[in-house]
Amino acid sequence: MIKFVIRIFIIAIVVSAFLYIINNYHPFYQNDLKRIKKNDQINIAIRFGPTSYYQIKNKNIGYTYNITKEFAKYLGVDLIIHPIDNTEKALLYLNTRKVDILADYGVYENVNLSYVYNKVNLYIVYNSIYSNKPANKENIKDNSIEIINSPIITKSLLEHDIASTKININYEKNIDAIINALRVDEVKYTILNSDELMIYQKYFPEIKIAFQIKTDSPITWALPRDSGSGIKNKISEFFTEMLKTNKISLIHRNHFSDKLNYSFVGSKSFINDLVNIFPLYEFYFKKYSKQYNHDWRLLASIGYQESRWNKDAVSYTGVRGLMMLTKDTSRELGIEDRTNPIQSINGGAKYLNKLLKKIPDNINPKEKIWFAIGAYNIGLGHINDAIILANQDNIIIKNWSEIEPYLLKLSQSKFYKKTKYGYARGWETVKYVQNIRQYYDILVFLDSQDEILEDNSNEIIPNTL
Repeated sequence: MIKFVIRIFIIAIVVSAFLYIINNYHPFYQNDLKRIKKNDQINIAIRFGPTSYYQIKNKNIGYTYNITKEFAKYLGVDLIIHPIDNTEKALLYLNTRKVDILADYGVYENVNLSYVYNKVNLYIVYNSIYSNKPANKENIKDNSIEIINSPIITKSLLEHDIASTKININYEKNIDAIINALRVDEVKYTILNSDELMIYQKYFPEIKIAFQIKTDSPITWALPRDSGSGIKNKISEFFTEMLKTNKISLIHRNHFSDKLNYSFVGSKSFINDLVNIFPLYEFYFKKYSKQYNHDWRLLASIGYQESRWNKDAVSYTGVRGLMMLTKDTSRELGIEDRTNPIQSINGGAKYLNKLLKKIPDNINPKEKIWFAIGAYNIGLGHINDAIILANQDNIIIKNWSEIEPYLLKLSQSKFYKKTKYGYARGWETVKYVQNIRQYYDILVFLDSQDEILEDNSNEIIPNTL
């Protein structure tokens, strides 16, 4: 009897071990890493979004994108990005090996999670223009919370004791579309992580925190559930190296620091820089404005918006110099050193003139300059996309104010999927042009008073400026 029991026990152990091996050993996929290297490319899915992936002037940008680019470089392969907003579609692509990695989708079930390389807080946010801050969670229950399809966000909400609040998971909208709905009071509450909040509040200061629902929510990449250990180990090696060299922090700082942003600095700060910095470059702004038939006050305003007249400025997008020219644009314009302030002002004036000539003829001639300035920021392709979106609504764009609503649509999945150049942070461009108009108005006013460099000039600026 004892021998029989021992025999049964041994058989049970063998069967259990066999089942464990069968469930965890996938010989076909053990060589995912080898396949990626053989194909000389890695396919990564990323959502379009202000913190993850977007394009400016045909250049790929984004915090998540930049990290995936570094990983491809680490492997020595080409990077192929698949922008997929729908989580279910992204998971299907992952499990059928159409993509190798899902970057920052917030999925955690039926996948193989890799290294945690960032942590964010999650917040319930509201629009302070239309709503007061809720005193407690009970006040939220009369309204719904609209979120993107992110399992980690849904889980965090349910864990935060507000399960009785209606949660609308929007499978079609991206986070920009939901923020736009919040902005116009179509949605009362949504969820943002701390990185997203940092970006959006620069442009929409009315977005406020109601409650924090999670601290240190992990940001990680998802691999197929049956992926081999090779690719996962390689990702761990990569992030260990990135953390050791402080490169993750540097990329994060480049994208989320306040060093360079599109916030209006205020009249007094502008006047202070006008007195202390502008005289160094005044001659060249006037010289090249005359050469390319620009208003020097407008060119100077663009320069201030771009760099605060800082000749050593560097943007997270890789542009440099006082007028923030890209390497490719500098080459096209014949600018040898874009960090040289004189060459940079020359290049900026020349580039603005080039863009101005490409603005459609049906635009009001006096308004063309604002379209060119918008293109200076976002690229001419996205400006044309916004015009086409308006045309589809039977609206013929003639003035800048008419294109603004369509620039805002360029970040919303319902609309950018119909455009040639895809997702763009159009709200950034609207704010960019708005700020330049304000700086320009100040310069025009001061110039008319003939007191540009007087120390007391800030005292005579109208309150409207």
